This record gives sequence, structure tokens and C-alpha cells, in this order.
Amino acid sequence: MAHILHLDSSPRGSRSTSRALTKEFVSDWIQTHPKDTVTYRDIGKYPIPPVDESWIAAAFSKADPLPAELADVLEISDELIAELLQADRYVFGVPMYNFSIPANFKAYVDQVVRINCTFN
Repeated sequence: MAHILHLDSSPRGSRSTSRALTKEFVSDWIQTHPKDTVTYRDIGKYPIPPVDESWIAAAFSKADPLPAELADVLEISDELIAELLQADRYVFGVPMYNFSIPANFKAYVDQVVRINCTFN
């Protein structure tokens, strides 16, 4: 039994090609592997906050434990990292805008790529 993290980043809703493709893929996967589970996150509809100065201060703090105000700043990052690490498989719907990824997906990457959590 595997766990899938399914993430859509297009803000286009029902007009999105990437959403249609990920939905079809995950649906077909679950039909073939009915015991597998899925966590779904829609960062196109519910954007991830970008990294800011307080996030950087919290992420690079040497304090252990972190003061409450710094821990609060990393709450969404901690949640996203937990989802990422709990998954065995990933299905990311990422459209191309101006020959690059959407800003909301970049914000997601910035939140989950964190020193001493997802890399050293």
C-alpha cells in the first residue's frame, strides 16, 4: 500500500489541462491500486505564502526549541514537509507559464526545501 501526494498548482480550475491530467492519472492509479491512499493539495486555489524575512530568520535559527513566534512562521512549511515525507509517490500538476513554473509552485518548493529538514 502506497501513499500519494497529489498537488495541483494551476489557478485555472476546470479549464486547466494539468489538473485534468493529474485527476485522470490519480483516478486510474487508484482503480488499479485500490488500497493506496491520496493526500490532495490545491495550491492554485489555496496559494502557499512566499518565503519572507521572518521565515528565513526562523528556518536558520539555532534556537532549540524555537520561540513561539518563530515556530508559528514555519507552521505551513512544517505541514508541507510532513506531507512530502509521508508520501511514497508524487503527482504534481504544474503548468508552464512564460517558459517557467507558476509562482505558487515556486513558493511551495521554497517552503519544502529547508535546511536541516529536507537537506543538510
